[in-house]
Amino acid sequence: MRTEARFVKPSDYLNYFGEDLNVVLRSANNDSNKANLFLMDVEDTLLNWVDANTYRNFKWEDLVGEQKEALQRSILKQARYVSINGNIAYDSGYDMERGIIVNKQGLQDITICDAAINELKSAGLYCRTVQNKRRYPRWH
Repeated sequence: MRTEARFVKPSDYLNYFGEDLNVVLRSANNDSNKANLFLMDVEDTLLNWVDANTYRNFKWEDLVGEQKEALQRSILKQARYVSINGNIAYDSGYDMERGIIVNKQGLQDITICDAAINELKSAGLYCRTVQNKRRYPRWH
């Protein structure tokens, strides 16, 4: 089983935000893999959300250049959002004592941060248009 993110590392978070992710997560010395696991969870959540909400016609692993950097920035911005606000993706919006606090749609609307989505949009990685391939030659 994979235990680290595919596209970003804790050192990327440090370089981008100037903060050590292990300090942000308040991990002890024996929690050496906590930052990697956190980034993997954030990355998986973001990529799964994009797959569920867009019509992606490429493989994440095939991205290069500016698109790969935009994906990495998007993951890092989502990681910062989650580190500040908590992982809303796992919240049910329900409290045993008070009942429903927030509806499911409200939670879904705030699960992924706008900065991460904007990075994906600006690189052409977020598309809600169905793209179809031509089945017949142009002369047909």
